[in-house]
Amino acid sequence: MSKISIVVYQNNNQYSPAYKKYYGRVKHSTTVDVQTLCNHVAMDSGIEVSNVAVVFDALLKQIKEQLCGGHPIKVDGLGSMKVGIKSKGVGAADVKKRYPNFDPEKDDIRRYLSARQVESAHLLFTPSEDIKTLLRSVKFETDKSEWDSEPEGEQEGESEEEKG
Repeated sequence: MSKISIVVYQNNNQYSPAYKKYYGRVKHSTTVDVQTLCNHVAMDSGIEVSNVAVVFDALLKQIKEQLCGGHPIKVDGLGSMKVGIKSKGVGAADVKKRYPNFDPEKDDIRRYLSARQVESAHLLFTPSEDIKTLLRSVKFETDKSEWDSEPEGEQEGESEEEKG
């Protein structure tokens, strides 16, 4: 069973309703790079690392091309991804300023809008049911390495529910 370490942090944003409250956050360790992934895939599959790397590079190239072509990508067992955008909202008055002949009563406003409204693009990821199920089964443990001392009466690995 996998375990994920969490650290406790305090919200110090004085404008937040959660100001001064404590929360858990995943303690991320080292990032796994492509070479490490290729090494693991090679060990799991018996395929040469160089061949795995070539396939991974080709797969990455295709994922980028397909996403940039507006195609969502579904990877069974992992999830789906697609490009999303942030765009400016435009009302009839805005269109009328730019196009004086625009008549909101007669004209379809969508005909006057353009890609200029797009402010930025981002990637949207939706995990598969397999990943959601896997994440529900993950156990969490508190990283106490930065604590000054252990609270009195607190036993290692024993929660309040277990004591009561």
